[in-house]
Amino acid sequence: MSTLAIIGFILMAVLMYVLIKEKMAPPLAFILLPLIAAMTAGFNLEEISGFISTGMKTMLSTAILFIFSISYFTMMSDAGLFDPIINFLIKKAGKSTVTIFIAILLTTFVAHLDGSGATTFLIVVPAFLPFCKKMGIRPQALLAAMCGGYGVMNLVPWGGPTMRSASVSGMDVGELYNFILPGVACLVLLAFIIAIVVAFIEKKNGASMQTTKTSVDFQEKQETGGKKKGIYYFNLLLTMVMLVFLFCDIGLPLYSIFMAAFAIGLMVNFPKAKEQNKKIKEYGTNAMVMTMTLFSVGIFMGVIKDSGMVEAMATAIVTILPASIAPHMHWFMALFSVPLLMILGTDAFYYALLPIIMGVVEPFGVSPQSVAAAFLLTATFGTPISPSVAATYVGLGLADVSIGEHIKYSLRLLWPGSIVVLILATLIGVIPF
Repeated sequence: MSTLAIIGFILMAVLMYVLIKEKMAPPLAFILLPLIAAMTAGFNLEEISGFISTGMKTMLSTAILFIFSISYFTMMSDAGLFDPIINFLIKKAGKSTVTIFIAILLTTFVAHLDGSGATTFLIVVPAFLPFCKKMGIRPQALLAAMCGGYGVMNLVPWGGPTMRSASVSGMDVGELYNFILPGVACLVLLAFIIAIVVAFIEKKNGASMQTTKTSVDFQEKQETGGKKKGIYYFNLLLTMVMLVFLFCDIGLPLYSIFMAAFAIGLMVNFPKAKEQNKKIKEYGTNAMVMTMTLFSVGIFMGVIKDSGMVEAMATAIVTILPASIAPHMHWFMALFSVPLLMILGTDAFYYALLPIIMGVVEPFGVSPQSVAAAFLLTATFGTPISPSVAATYVGLGLADVSIGEHIKYSLRLLWPGSIVVLILATLIGVIPF
């Protein structure tokens, strides 16, 4: 194993520890730890500067999207846009936590049709978070339930993982999706099971109790937040138009749509410049912490990718495994696909590790599409909880949840779920052992 791979593994282990145990604020961890790792690996200041520059560029559009999306939905929440939706859901769901989480899951399925994780979080979290607070449901649970649906829809033919795997395996993306479709059905089943399990966890934690402070705050907001009907319907129309633009590829960056919608909404809801400046400062403060986290993740990604750490770790993972499991390596690697994707990131997982495994098992008669199926069907649950996936931080910011809290809550459900999918897909013949 190379020195670079060892440093990479130590970096990821320390990073996961400090995030999950909350020993260090995420921005500090994502800045300091990779810089220490890069210097330990012997890279000079000029090289490290190049790593940072590349990583920051990759996060710029996501950070802008995050700032204006958070600001927009906070403004609309203040204006009471979601109150009728919440009241309707309360009447229909009552105190049934299972019904609530099934509704969250179904909405995630629809919202993620475009294959964009950021869009999914932007639609689902603002719609359900106030309702969850009303019912005493933790925001971590909302994100965990979403992860199941996110994992299913992330495999659509136009989704990133499927397109990456198709390009590596040399298959048509539609052909690959049809090949894994029985496994996707297993994922759908697991997504519903995860949502139901989360519902019972939250019920045990006191969900549906109407005596929480959040519940009182919500009631007070309902009684005191009266906006004119005309402004309400304008906000509703503006949001619907914005969502249509988000779903339809109109050739504009997502962040530009939110920037325009925020500017229009702020001008209509707060006509005076003094009010506008006050709200901009207020909303900007809310978004600042997660924006800092996003840019610090850019430093982390730049260092581990451009330094060659990711490739070194991927190669090391293969070389340290016993030769006796070589014919079944795709299957055994799939057992650990969730933590592996969290460590390597989506690009390295599919572009670096996947072709290596394909090369190892091909002499034993295992087809490239079978290896791609094993990786796709199991690793998809790891994407929405990976510290290296930018869209994850959009959801975290909207829900006001730390990455450590998110991983701690969701990993215990998603990793076992991916193993169950692997077993089911093996039994039905999609993934050969």
